[in-house]
Amino acid sequence: MLNEVRRTMAREAMLEPGQDVWVAVSGGVDSMVLLHVLRQLGHPCHVAHVDHGLRGAGSDADRAFVEAYAKEQGLPFKATKVDIRNAAAGGSVQMAAREMRYAWFKELLQAGPHAIALGHHGDDAVETLLINLLRGVGTHGWAGMPAVTQVPEGRFVRPLLGLDRAQVGAYAAEHGIPFREDPSNADPKYLRNRVRRELLPLMEELRPGAAHTLARATRLMREMTEVAALYLGNEARQWTDTAGTLRIPLGRLLEGPAPHLLLLHVLAGQQAHPALVGQVLERVADRATGARFHVGDLRLTVERDCLVVDHGPVGFPSITIPEDGVADGTEAPFQWQLVAPEEVDLGRGMGTVWLDMDKLRFPLLLRPWMPGDRMRPVGLKGSKLISDILIDAGAPRDKKEGTYVLVAGDEVVWLEGHRVAEGFSPGPETRQVLRIGPAER
Repeated sequence: MLNEVRRTMAREAMLEPGQDVWVAVSGGVDSMVLLHVLRQLGHPCHVAHVDHGLRGAGSDADRAFVEAYAKEQGLPFKATKVDIRNAAAGGSVQMAAREMRYAWFKELLQAGPHAIALGHHGDDAVETLLINLLRGVGTHGWAGMPAVTQVPEGRFVRPLLGLDRAQVGAYAAEHGIPFREDPSNADPKYLRNRVRRELLPLMEELRPGAAHTLARATRLMREMTEVAALYLGNEARQWTDTAGTLRIPLGRLLEGPAPHLLLLHVLAGQQAHPALVGQVLERVADRATGARFHVGDLRLTVERDCLVVDHGPVGFPSITIPEDGVADGTEAPFQWQLVAPEEVDLGRGMGTVWLDMDKLRFPLLLRPWMPGDRMRPVGLKGSKLISDILIDAGAPRDKKEGTYVLVAGDEVVWLEGHRVAEGFSPGPETRQVLRIGPAER
C-alpha cells in the first residue's frame, strides 16, 4: 500500500521527498492511516485538528484522543474549535463546517508548512461524484475530488486517492493504528451516508465491480475536465477585450460543439446552476435581444450578434434552491423555510409567497425577470408577459430590473411583490408549504 501511495504522490506532484506537511486528523480511521503512511514515507508531520463541537462530549473526546496521540508520537499539534451551528444560520451544517474548516487550514498554510494532507480516499471521490451528479452542480462537480488543490496560501493534497475504504481499513488493522468511530457517519439524514450505505451497495449488486469502475471514471472525468478547461480558456480569451468584457459570437453558442461547457467555464466560480445555463442558451436560440441574466457578480446580455458577459451592476444575483437545501435557507435578499399549512399568513402581501411543495419542480431558481418572461397569474385566463404585469402595476422604471421571479422547471411561479401563478398555492390537500420572503436584516 505504501508503494501505491508513493506512486500517487509522485504522479500528482503532491510533495517533495522529505517535505514537511500538515495532516488534517479528525481521529477517524482515514486520517489516522494517512498520518501513519506519510511518516512511513519520510515526511515530517504536523497534526491539525478541528473540533466542530457538534457532538458535545464526543467531540471533546476526539480532540483529546488526537492530541494525546500526537504528544505520544512527538508530533507538533494545533487545534481549533469552531461554532458551526451559529455559522450555518439555518443553512447546511455540513457546508458551514467545511467552509470554517478550510478557512482555518488556510491560516495554517500561510504560516507554514505550506501543504496540508487530507484523508480522502478513492471511495470518497466516487461518493462525491455521485452526489454532484445528483445535485446537478455542473462541470466543476464532474471533476469530483482533485488530487491537488492549489490556493494562494499553499496546497491541499490527497495522498490516499488511489486506495479504497477496504484497503485503508486493512492497513489500520495490520499496523494496529488506533482510531475513533464517528457515529454521524451512519446518520441517514446526510446524503453522503445514504449514497455510501444504500446507493453504492445497490449499484454493486446490479453490477459487481461497479465501485472500481466508478473509481476509474472519476479519474477520467477529472482529466477530461482539466483538458476542457484548458481548451475553453484559450477560446474565451480571444473574445475578451482589454476591459475584461467577453463577447461570445452567437454562432459559437448556436453551432459550436459544446455551448453548455463553454458557458459553465465562463461562469466558473459564480455558482451558476446548469439549469440557468440552459435558460441562457434558450434565449440565445430565440435571438431574444436584450435578454439579461445576473449570475454572481457577472451580467449576461443577449445582443444582436453576441452574448456579452461583463461585470454589470452588482446586487441582483441568481439564487438556486435545490430540493435537499429547501428546508431552511437565506441568501440576500431572500429567506426560505418549510412550514405547516396552518402557518400560512396571506396578510403579509405578495412580498412573501406560500407554495405547495408537492406542486413544485426542483431545483427552483430565483432570478431577476427578463424580457420575454411570462406567467399565468391566479385569476387570469391564460398567460401574461411579466413586463406587462409590471407596467399595469405602475412599477417605477428603476425598480423593474431588480424585480425577481421564481422559476420552477420552465414556469414562472411567483413575481416578487406582485403575483403568484395559478396552480401552486396551498389548498386543503397540502402537506408542506414552502415560504419564500425577504431576508431579515
